Amino acid sequence: MKELVSVLIGALVFAIPPGDCVQEFEQRPMNKSIIAGQNVMLECAVRDLAGSLQWSKGGIMLGLDPSLPGFARYSIISNTPSQYNLMIENTRLLDDSYYECQASPALGNPPLKAGAYLTVQVPPEQPEILGYLNASTIALSPDENQLIMSCEVRRGHPAATIEWFRNGNLVVENVRYSSEPVTSGSKLMTARSTITISNIGDHHNSIYMCRAKNDALGNNWMQTFVKLNVLSPPGTPEITGYSSGQVTREGDTLRLLCVSKGGNPLPQVKWFRNNEQIDISYTTDSADAQSLNEYTFSVRREDNGAIYRCEASNTASIAPLTSEVTLNVYFPPQTATITGGGNPVKAGQQVTLTCESSLSNPKAVITWYSRGKIVSANSDTVYTPGSNGGFTSRSSVTVTMSEQENNAMYICNAVSDNRAPVATANVTLSVLYPPGAPVIEGYSESDHVTEDRPARMTCKSVGGNPPAVLKWFKGNQPLISVSSTSGNMVTSELSFLPTPGDNNAIYKCEASNSATSSPLTALVKLTVYFAPKGVNVSMTPAQPVSGQPLRLSCASESSNPPATIVWIKNHDQTREIRGVTEGTTPGSNGGSRTTNYLDIMPSASDHNATYYCKAKNEYIDKSTSDGLRISIQFGPVFQPSTTLIDMIEGESKTFAMQAVANPTSITYTLYKGDQQSSSFTASNGKLDVTNIQRGAAGNYSLKASNSIGSAYHYFQVKVKFPAEIIRFQETVYADEGGVASIICGVNGNPAVDNMASWSRPGFDMSKTNQVYANRESQITIHDLQRTDSGKFICTVDNQVGQPQSKEANLIVRYFAGIDKSRQYAKAGGQHGDTVTLICKAEGTPTMTFSWHKEGTELQTDSKFGLSSSSPTSLFDTHFISKLTVRSISKADYGTYTCRAQNDRGQDQFNVQLNGTSKPDPPYDLTFVNSTRNSITFSWKPGFNGGLDQEFRIQYQRKGSKSVTTTSIDVDKSVDKIVLTIKGLELGHEYVIDVLAINQLGETWDEQKFSAKTAVSSGSNNGGSSATPATRQSGDDTPVMIILVVCIVGICLLALNIALIFFFVRRRRKRLSHNGTSNHTNALELYAPGKENTYPMYPKTPSDECHSYGTYEKNMDDLSDDFRNYEDEDVKRVFLPPPAYRPYTPNKLDSPHLSTHKAYLSDSRSYIDDDRDPNWRYEDPYRFKGRKGTFDSEFDRGSQTVIDTENDRYYEETQPKSITDLSERSSRPPSRSANYRTTPPPPPPVRSSSKGAALNFVHHAAPPLPDRNYDAEEVQQNYNLPYTPSPGSIASFSNSTNVITNPNYDGPPIHASRTNIVPDDMRGHLV
Repeated sequence: MKELVSVLIGALVFAIPPGDCVQEFEQRPMNKSIIAGQNVMLECAVRDLAGSLQWSKGGIMLGLDPSLPGFARYSIISNTPSQYNLMIENTRLLDDSYYECQASPALGNPPLKAGAYLTVQVPPEQPEILGYLNASTIALSPDENQLIMSCEVRRGHPAATIEWFRNGNLVVENVRYSSEPVTSGSKLMTARSTITISNIGDHHNSIYMCRAKNDALGNNWMQTFVKLNVLSPPGTPEITGYSSGQVTREGDTLRLLCVSKGGNPLPQVKWFRNNEQIDISYTTDSADAQSLNEYTFSVRREDNGAIYRCEASNTASIAPLTSEVTLNVYFPPQTATITGGGNPVKAGQQVTLTCESSLSNPKAVITWYSRGKIVSANSDTVYTPGSNGGFTSRSSVTVTMSEQENNAMYICNAVSDNRAPVATANVTLSVLYPPGAPVIEGYSESDHVTEDRPARMTCKSVGGNPPAVLKWFKGNQPLISVSSTSGNMVTSELSFLPTPGDNNAIYKCEASNSATSSPLTALVKLTVYFAPKGVNVSMTPAQPVSGQPLRLSCASESSNPPATIVWIKNHDQTREIRGVTEGTTPGSNGGSRTTNYLDIMPSASDHNATYYCKAKNEYIDKSTSDGLRISIQFGPVFQPSTTLIDMIEGESKTFAMQAVANPTSITYTLYKGDQQSSSFTASNGKLDVTNIQRGAAGNYSLKASNSIGSAYHYFQVKVKFPAEIIRFQETVYADEGGVASIICGVNGNPAVDNMASWSRPGFDMSKTNQVYANRESQITIHDLQRTDSGKFICTVDNQVGQPQSKEANLIVRYFAGIDKSRQYAKAGGQHGDTVTLICKAEGTPTMTFSWHKEGTELQTDSKFGLSSSSPTSLFDTHFISKLTVRSISKADYGTYTCRAQNDRGQDQFNVQLNGTSKPDPPYDLTFVNSTRNSITFSWKPGFNGGLDQEFRIQYQRKGSKSVTTTSIDVDKSVDKIVLTIKGLELGHEYVIDVLAINQLGETWDEQKFSAKTAVSSGSNNGGSSATPATRQSGDDTPVMIILVVCIVGICLLALNIALIFFFVRRRRKRLSHNGTSNHTNALELYAPGKENTYPMYPKTPSDECHSYGTYEKNMDDLSDDFRNYEDEDVKRVFLPPPAYRPYTPNKLDSPHLSTHKAYLSDSRSYIDDDRDPNWRYEDPYRFKGRKGTFDSEFDRGSQTVIDTENDRYYEETQPKSITDLSERSSRPPSRSANYRTTPPPPPPVRSSSKGAALNFVHHAAPPLPDRNYDAEEVQQNYNLPYTPSPGSIASFSNSTNVITNPNYDGPPIHASRTNIVPDDMRGHLV
């Protein structure tokens, strides 16, 4: 386009004719400023242009071509012939220059020039105060004279303008501004502004802001700022809470507060104790400009003279400022100690007692006391300075010992001041005298002790000062004992563990103190019972042999008293063997030795047995023993070993078959039956079976021999091997409609039932019969169909190894004939063409073909070529024969006959060979599937007219005028083509047609195809959502069903309402007719008439049917009352119990009833008969305010209580009664919303009496009915003919006068009612 504009402009330039018109500027370029990155246009327009027009930049010509090659962002914009505007896109800093619009001279017109400057503005970078971050604080010392800050703004064009502000006020004094290029020759500028600040102390907390902008920013300023912080030292700290010299006491709580005022920043305040830092947790108070540190502590004696110093400092301080206090702490002596007087002293001697107190401040005063009086010290108290500024005090007294001073106590008290606690100490003086003679208790000469059992002896001495010191000795060897003092008696207890060496030993106790010249003694001789420490066992002869005598001898070591010897074999402590005791001899430690022997006859079972000799001291029940293991020489004896080896063929195992013998050298020999066998390897007590085979099965014996004798072990070997197929029919042929049998022979061990079975995946095995017998499985397939051809699998398995399978081929022979589809009935070709005729046939076995024309069989030659397909497997059933006609001439046109035959039949088919034509239309259009946006269908192609044919699909959405036509590429060699049309709309019906096309024309099926896409995410199969054009859409069917169901439902509802209305009116007419009798019956109890042979309840003497009732209300009133209580269509009542009387609705009409009997014609009558206890009944008068309830003895969990005095009874737990169960709410109340508050009329119940209740309390009554019984059930229960009573289901369902309640399904089942007895009488209220 740019080239075309250039050519037009050139043509216009040269087309200007000479004349009076002179070229001149219509619009001159103007200076412009633009921000980098934006687009700009420099306008230039020349009227009557005669020469060439172009732009220059900085003196460089941009060129005459309007596209300005070489300048990608530059272009010429011309909206009119006179315009020549320069457009610069995405301006950059390099575009900042002088631009000139020039018109060259031509045809006598002078040149024209007009220029303008384009300024490209670049926003600068963020301003920066050099050396300081934005929003940072600059700490300054008040000693500094001035502060110089520079604000720099880089890379802007033009250079940025910079301003300084102090606390929001513009500063112009002492400010210098400069700018310079970023680099040499660069148009980007760096601007810098420097401010000098004097009198630093006046600028504390001042905020200095530098802001900058250039033309590219417009009115938007960029800024940065810093804050000046002028530092100053704090004031001298002040301490409160204590002043030097003030007295404080140990344990007091002292609070020292240090405050330092002023300073910037506020100072740190720290506490030191004796130059050691102790607290730095200070707080600051900005409002009062001060820092505080309060140190609280508990005063200790170590704080006496301690210096507590407070320091205050900040960053402006040269050195910390301090204040300090020195503590004066009063603390008492902690202890007082007396030296001297601790040991007993003889009378007449002097003892000096010295008392010394620990450190205290002030000095402690010491006072002596004895017997409640003050004792004068020998001299003044001596004070000695110590640590922490404290002093120790010392005072002494001298005492002359006498009998009066014995046990005298001297007390020393030390106190520092009147508020301090007293430190005290005391000492008790004592005078020396000897103790009494010692006495030994806990053992006498007639006693004895037992070794290793703890023994105890006590030595006591009374008197003596100091108390006696008691010591024990064994002979001259000192012993360790435990001494204790009680009053003036000293006891020493000796605990020891006696040993045999203590037998006959002398034990001695000595008593002494500092007043005795030699110890006082007591002696005792010890007798110790001990067991022998060991035994010595031997045997004769040294090498025993099985069956030869053997003597075992045993001699015990020393024992007191002598030991008893017994023998034990192999640790069997329950069986002791008595030997022969030879006597005793003296032993060590004053004991005796015992000798014993045991004679035995050893056998093989005694080999390696251990005989123990046990020597026991019977008096102390302790023993020792030692054993002798004997080795008996004997012949081999087999250990328990397996008698049955059961293995799987090919396995290898090792079995233990070990014999024991002595000598242990054993030779093993294997026998199978009577013959020596090498089937297995027997050595070292093991039988190695390697790769066992089925022929190795049998009975074996293993012989073990040594120098003494031999032994045998007998066992049986069984070999299992997997089931295997040994006989099999690989292929079986049978005719269609016939029967085929296949046999599979099997062998294996074990031979299990049904060891072989037949199967075929996907095959209906119900038409087969399998028989397994004599290790042979035979499958018989009946009623053979051509589809039954296939592979049947024989699988053999006996649970040993892996199952083995083999396949048998079943070939069903049949002949289905030739495929006579339309596409194969014709062939076409032009003169000289080569045409192939196709003939397809189905059947088995292999099909043979022949071709004929006009009765002559054709053979392969130069004109005709014949070929047939060969089967690729046994199951091939489709065969093809092709006849090729070469170089067609007119004589070749006509009818060709294909004949196909096999063993089961033959068929022929005529193929017409003609010239080429339009294709036959497709046929058999069939719906396959549909989704929300696609439809799948199929069709069969017709004859192609002897030419290559293609298919085209046309489809149109119903209601739309748009028709979509699509050519498709499909495999034309198939008999049926399946296609899916995608991209359709949801839930719409489409009309679809298929066109067949070749070069001679096109054809289509007149019967168009209609289908509908699905309305859900799933797919639809079948014709429910896609139909031919003559059928309705599948979505209409559910709507029709819904409409039909609704109409039928409305009709049924109307019919029900009409029936109910009819029966209600009929019932009222009937009741009003009966109302002419003497009484209006509220209830009717139906009873059979005289013609009933088997009455269902007792008759009255008049033998008539009666309705009983004296309640003076008509049926409408009674019905309203019942509806007011709980309206219901049908009420059920029980027939009367044995104690029968007419029902009276009003309790006042029922007198105190007496017992009377009623009879039934049935042999099973309801009378007072103890033979039938299963009866229960209901008494409506049990409790006031409660409904009638059944007797509780029939229900589990209830207990009947009879009150004979008040002539009543009740239950602790009652089940629901008939009135409970008849309460229903099937309809709303007819009178008022508060109908439940209105007491109902007396419910219909069985007539009964209190007297009857007492009489039948032990008889079980009929259970509460859950339903009415039909005649068949009653006959089954009673075994007698039955005529339905008026209240039964049989008559009830047949009566047109009775309307059942469809919502009533019988009373709920009570938890305790588990048995329903057949003697259940029913009645109905109608």
